[in-house]
Amino acid sequence: MTETPSPERVALARRLYLEGEPVKAIVAKIELGSTGSLYRCIDGDFPDGSGVKPAPLPRRHEGVRVRHRMGSRDALIARMWRTAERQVEEIEKRFRATGLDLDERESNARTLAIVAKTLRELAGFEEAKAARGGKAHKDDDDEPAPRNIKDLRRALTEKLERFAAGTKKPVPEDAG
Repeated sequence: MTETPSPERVALARRLYLEGEPVKAIVAKIELGSTGSLYRCIDGDFPDGSGVKPAPLPRRHEGVRVRHRMGSRDALIARMWRTAERQVEEIEKRFRATGLDLDERESNARTLAIVAKTLRELAGFEEAKAARGGKAHKDDDDEPAPRNIKDLRRALTEKLERFAAGTKKPVPEDAG
């Protein structure tokens, strides 16, 4: 465990960083012990003597993050949360760049989640097929895949009508 630097050292580290001093030079000059301690000063983790929690300073390079030592379960969980937060930030940044409103972005995210789940299930079917020696399990109601969106809509409508009617027999065209 490293010691907490004094507020004076934290304030000096933050000032030197803002002035463009090289990271390793700041660590050596202030005797922080590691670049991780410097980045914790920059992130506002230590008090700087101002009486309020210091705001994080912008990083010079995108993607520079503090690496914590492996070992404790809490450290691992904290790293996983930070990784998830960075992923969410990236996704939000891409959504904002598209100019879509919030409802449409959420709808797109839900759609993507459904597609991912479907792909997982399809991969499971493929694994099951491979386990059977590559032989496909053929149900009585398997039909060839529709060739275009119009055929797909028609086939889905027919299946939904049959399902609602509680039958597997084709529904006449004039019904519905």
